Amino acid sequence: MIRPIVILLAGCGLAMPQTPVVVMRNLSRPAADYQVGDRFEIIVSAAPHQPISVRTTRMSSTDWGPVVASTDANGRWSTQGSFEKADFGPWQEVWTVGGKVANPVVSFSVAEPCIEGGQGFMQESGPNMAQTCDTQDGRQQTFVTPSSGDSFRTRDGRVIPGNTQSNQTAEAYRLEIMQGMVTGRAPEEPVKLDAEAGDLIVKLIGVNALTEKETRNALSIVRSAYAPLTRFRASEAQKPAMLAMLRQLAAGAEAQGLKDDIAGTIAFVQRQ
Repeated sequence: MIRPIVILLAGCGLAMPQTPVVVMRNLSRPAADYQVGDRFEIIVSAAPHQPISVRTTRMSSTDWGPVVASTDANGRWSTQGSFEKADFGPWQEVWTVGGKVANPVVSFSVAEPCIEGGQGFMQESGPNMAQTCDTQDGRQQTFVTPSSGDSFRTRDGRVIPGNTQSNQTAEAYRLEIMQGMVTGRAPEEPVKLDAEAGDLIVKLIGVNALTEKETRNALSIVRSAYAPLTRFRASEAQKPAMLAMLRQLAAGAEAQGLKDDIAGTIAFVQRQ
């Protein structure tokens, strides 16, 4: 009598929550790399009625997006679009569904639509690139990766304004440093951010989840905030923000070892 009941519950999808999955595909040229002009589709699969957000990195700019949609009653959401000339270059997208990172992290590059055998040339300066070539419409065009001051369009259709040093606020500058520390794109400096680490990380990530590597970086930042030799040690007043941030990370963690490390860091902060 017990076995049929267990099978029935599993068949109804009540046994285990579904791990979020994201798939991006080329509708114009299936199985091919992306080019300017190609149409794409993004499909998210997870448990039903889960909020969806996306963190988009475009060259040196990153947008930690808000909730942009939710999965339907079948646990599915999708969107379609096309790549424009301004989309030329590399992209990375980390989708969050129900507070958890969807697998995999989506990394891709949008290439120029050059014709085979046509004339063209490329220029590179650091991470920036410009490609000039003959295209299918019969004319030569130049495709350029954006600078940090240029806006860009996310896959869910939002336009993110560019950011320059001249219009950057003090808080935006601190968040940029913390972003580098969390994502591992910059050294853990300056230490004066330690005292406000909890607030900054919460403001930075918003509704988005972190990958396992990024979560471990955040744990290291929190522990360094209470190190005995830290010049700008976190105060008692910062504990609620630290603990709230750690509990948010715990909710998005999948691996048991990571969950244990977060629990250990929570206990560490509570003892301070």
